[in-house]
Amino acid sequence: MIRRTALALALCATACAPEEFPADENAAEALRQVEQAAEPLDTPTERNAIRFLEQATFGPRLARGASPRPIDAVEQVVAVGITKSITAQVSAPRSLFDGTNDSKDLGSQFFVNAVTGQDQLRQRVAFALSQIFVVSPSGIANNAATPESEPKVAMAGFLNMLSANAFGNFRTLLEAVTKDPAMGNYLDLVNNRAFDTAGKAKEPNENYAREMLQLFTLGLHKLNENGTVQLNAEGLPTPAYTEAHVQAFSRALSGWTFAAAAGCPTIGRTNPANYTQPMIGCDANHLSTSQTLLRGAVTTAGGGAAAHLKQALDNVFADPNLPPFICKQLIQHLVTSNPSPGYVSRVVAVFKNNGNNVRGDLGAVVRKILEDDEARGPQPLVPLYTTYGRLRPPALFITSVVRWLGGTLDTSAGLDPGAKLNGWSRAMGQDVPRPPSVFSYYPPNAAAPGGMGLLGPEFAILDTATATARANVMYDMLFASSTASAGVLLDVSTLPTEPSDLVYTLGRYWIHDAMSWSLQVAVYNAITDTRAGNTLRKQRLAVYLTSLSPEYQIQR
Repeated sequence: MIRRTALALALCATACAPEEFPADENAAEALRQVEQAAEPLDTPTERNAIRFLEQATFGPRLARGASPRPIDAVEQVVAVGITKSITAQVSAPRSLFDGTNDSKDLGSQFFVNAVTGQDQLRQRVAFALSQIFVVSPSGIANNAATPESEPKVAMAGFLNMLSANAFGNFRTLLEAVTKDPAMGNYLDLVNNRAFDTAGKAKEPNENYAREMLQLFTLGLHKLNENGTVQLNAEGLPTPAYTEAHVQAFSRALSGWTFAAAAGCPTIGRTNPANYTQPMIGCDANHLSTSQTLLRGAVTTAGGGAAAHLKQALDNVFADPNLPPFICKQLIQHLVTSNPSPGYVSRVVAVFKNNGNNVRGDLGAVVRKILEDDEARGPQPLVPLYTTYGRLRPPALFITSVVRWLGGTLDTSAGLDPGAKLNGWSRAMGQDVPRPPSVFSYYPPNAAAPGGMGLLGPEFAILDTATATARANVMYDMLFASSTASAGVLLDVSTLPTEPSDLVYTLGRYWIHDAMSWSLQVAVYNAITDTRAGNTLRKQRLAVYLTSLSPEYQIQR
């Protein structure tokens, strides 16, 4: 109450004389940064709980009197702590995608699951993995002779496979991805034969082998365990693999086709499309000669498709480049675009050994990412503050606003609120789950504009058009009647009506007590202006301005 009264008095004063706003507003900022030491995981402050939920869910939310409290509510995290909250999330019922004709579009399903699903952390990790192991429905042919939509069946299966493996072992995930028919179609591993119908040898397609090495496992350059690039004597990056390695992996991974009741086809031939089961390895179409893989390892001469696939994937999984390449990207998707080398190396150590001599335990890796000191505390650690955070991508920007406002999605009477949410996301440059290329919606190494070397992957899809779209989306969400008509139900009337209380509440929750003095004054002045309208319109205006501020759009 004392803080709110002080805020009200200060805002009233500055609202009357905005030109007297202190030239140096860093005093309050410095005071906040004094409190940035990591907290005990079992007794987080409200601010730390909110930051955790920004990293581990599709947006924090309040329990709003629900009993029992949802496992992803701010109050519940404060009550039980972060470690137990992660455990509860890992055990939550899994949200699934439905590929049948009677189901909604997969993008619609994604947003409904993201807003309402209990398994928030699993969904966040699966969404991150879908942007590393990229598949798009665009290249999947829809067979008019079959009743189902092949692109929908294929993508639903692929996304369900990712969520099933989100907390499993990376080696298991890598094999499931490699054998997945949607991936096989997208990157030409399916029907990748080493012989034609006459039995004449031919070079297998290199597409999957190349992208597996470059985008799914190793990256282009050798990395130190802290994620930094290794340089040679000339100061240039050292390649992580060679063109000869790509060719060797393409041969070792040849001979896979769609699953069929009859089993493998004859030499040079293929099975019809089947997106309901993993691909099968067919020795008749596989090149059985020995291949030299990474670090000089060789496959067994005369080996079959299944044996060589195992050897190839084991070889990649054991490569020292894989842990830093994958761990840094997971940190980027969940916490911050520019993790410190120390943060990366600590997570890499868990990838290499989860404490029980197991390599690749993604559940342990995700837990370490979220429990690490660099992710925890009321605010980012002081030395990192100016480089810390990530631009909320369109999908997360939308879901976080909807969840903060206690939004409900009405799917009755033929309404499709998920389609409305995905339409907004599409307008801002992220059409889920339809990434425009194998590099996903944006590449992980995209630079932040004017960032002096900092990374800002999400900024790759932020331009004048999509920035304007963010403002238009928020206007539609808060002011347009079409939002409720589509089944997206938001109620800003639960927010405080008194201006200083309203500003305080948005600062406390939406920006976890880190709202700058200048933003507080700007919002307060706007909603106390005589032209702001009635109380409901003022509440909407306060949310509109806060949500579009850099302080909210940059997740810290």
